[in-house]
Amino acid sequence: MKALTKKIVLAASVAAAMASVTASACTRVLWETDDHGVFVGRTMDWMEENQPTVDVRPAGIRYRGFESDHALTWESKYASVGLTLYGIGLVDGFNEAGFSANALFLDEESPGKFDETRQQIQNARFVAYLLDSFATVEEALKNIETLQIQQFEHNGMAMKGHYSLQDATGDSAVLEFIDGQWQIYHGKQYDVMTNSPSYAEHLANWEAAKPSDASEIDGNFPVPGNIISSQRFIWNKYMKDQLVEPSSYTNGLAKIDSVTYKIPLDAANRPVNGEMMGYATLYSLAYNLDQQVMQVRYQFGDAFTHFSVDFDKVNDGKFYSIPADQADLFGDITERMIESKGVMGQYRI
Repeated sequence: MKALTKKIVLAASVAAAMASVTASACTRVLWETDDHGVFVGRTMDWMEENQPTVDVRPAGIRYRGFESDHALTWESKYASVGLTLYGIGLVDGFNEAGFSANALFLDEESPGKFDETRQQIQNARFVAYLLDSFATVEEALKNIETLQIQQFEHNGMAMKGHYSLQDATGDSAVLEFIDGQWQIYHGKQYDVMTNSPSYAEHLANWEAAKPSDASEIDGNFPVPGNIISSQRFIWNKYMKDQLVEPSSYTNGLAKIDSVTYKIPLDAANRPVNGEMMGYATLYSLAYNLDQQVMQVRYQFGDAFTHFSVDFDKVNDGKFYSIPADQADLFGDITERMIESKGVMGQYRI
């Protein structure tokens, strides 16, 4: 009877969230371990190839965050490595201080009325700014209220997002910019992020669906498994909470990558009654903030790869880049990185 009741509550909470969710998808999972530091897993789920590159950027470079008189400008304090989107900006990465940031799609993001008292930054450049500027989550949050997020469009579609931060201590934050105001969730408990609805609704869904005690955690416990973000949030929370201490960095990377829900290519990227079902997993990332090796598994179109970039080996004061969707990338491809200004180079001042 308890399992049946749990199913009814879960179905109701997920159905309510589904009503307002459009076809968007990504997942970020954070895992702090006792002996092997902090692991981050992320999926990029999208409807088409989005020209991702792996970019390495040095410290000491000045950038502009938006095209207006009120734009945020900054000089990078830290070198970093990250993944880019559409040649516009960064959506994921970590810096040499062990600080990391991720951007995932969120329908609810809305800049609100232009505020001349705030510094303006385009959401596609926000991750780069965070990686360039901060060593900890605490530092990143200190002056966040002085910023206003602005959006960009791609093929007539407004690109909207929300943002997760984490550092080598295991600290975490989820940031949403809705109706011109920051919504901030700060604490190690905020270890999973997907897409719409708002984060507060995800947390409420999890409270309704989570096991009441350890005895319920088994193969029979009802966990949603479809592709909408409200279901993926619960799936990832449930599975991540079962991880046990890894035996090595490699073992930890395998575990965190195994947790992130991968959306099947043909289950999502197809229209039903004229509407997309959802977005399939193009690639997944896994990395450890102590080890600092970016693991990428690309699985879209005719490419199916798994490769890594050792950040320490290319953190030499130069810019490097490589297309992440090349079909021949396998193993450690650090030596194949090419000197290039990268995507953020277009915003240098």
